[in-house]
Amino acid sequence: MIAFRDILIFAGLIALAAAVIATLFPAGEGASPVPACSDCAFKLTGGYWVLQHSSYASLYLGTREVARYGWAYVDGWPLRIGENATCNPMYVHVLNGVAYITCRDGGSVLGRRVLPSIADGVGISSNPRGRGCSYTASVTLNASTTVTVRVYDENNRLVYSASGTPPATFTFNLPVAGRYRMRIYVPPLLDDWYTLYAEVAVTGTKTAVYYTNENTQDLRSTVSLKVFDLTNYWKRGHRSVTVYVNPARASFTLSAPSNAFADFLLAWEDCRNCDSTHGALYVDEVWRLTFTPSGPVLTRINSQGGLWHEVYADGRLIWTWNKQGPKNDRYTGSDPSISVRFVSPDSTMNAEATFTKVCRWR
Repeated sequence: MIAFRDILIFAGLIALAAAVIATLFPAGEGASPVPACSDCAFKLTGGYWVLQHSSYASLYLGTREVARYGWAYVDGWPLRIGENATCNPMYVHVLNGVAYITCRDGGSVLGRRVLPSIADGVGISSNPRGRGCSYTASVTLNASTTVTVRVYDENNRLVYSASGTPPATFTFNLPVAGRYRMRIYVPPLLDDWYTLYAEVAVTGTKTAVYYTNENTQDLRSTVSLKVFDLTNYWKRGHRSVTVYVNPARASFTLSAPSNAFADFLLAWEDCRNCDSTHGALYVDEVWRLTFTPSGPVLTRINSQGGLWHEVYADGRLIWTWNKQGPKNDRYTGSDPSISVRFVSPDSTMNAEATFTKVCRWR
């Protein structure tokens, strides 16, 4: 295996060789010969072209195969199987049996992105506000070609596809939380894959997040607020789901929301030492939080218990139980985040969770 340092050393030698070989075969003098080598640099004139096969690349002069290489890279990007490239003159650098080809004088690109390529840049940006996650991909190339962008969901289903001529900009929306794959394809110059993350991050105190439809444990020593992520159930087509929250298997059945980016059930316990029989835990305040196109919506499902409760959303008191105060069963926040806080006379059980819509990529 050749180390990255060796590639850079070889690249330096290639740069010196390029100045020499450029004078050996000036363009327009007919077909130049192809040396037989595994590590060398040369310039070809006369109408050569390269074709990528499934396990090797062939260099042709007209219809005659004149050389084979382990693979062919054009301006730093590997040819896909069945793709070809041609130019006159053609600058070829062979390293360990792999051909690195460019049509421009000044040195080849050795390996993907080891040195600058023909691609000026790919820019990606995102916006977490509004319906789902909005992404914009921009591609600038010093070439007349076609750029294609395709996006696939977790089940490899195509959710977006578009093409354009660079400089090209593509904007699309991912309406449901999940992990997506984006391909930016410009044969033979560019074939990049990106992972797009559309999600809701949950952070807080005395809080636990569960990605199944139940957790019946008594976790009061560390957890007073259980957060159940129901989004995947709706993505799989379920019309309703039943969530079990405590050792007595108390449950709440929820119907699928419409046009929701993400959906959570919040179950809170107000007292650390009461209910020793484990019969009524995590049902003192039960709320549903749904990220809708108009923003996060917090809706009350259940309230009970002998202690007073206070529920805050984004620092604002919206609900009280067993005491004077506001009685708002529903609160609509604004993207991209909402904070929910539960308070009782037993301060050890006070809990706060912040839900933030995150649109990122790598």
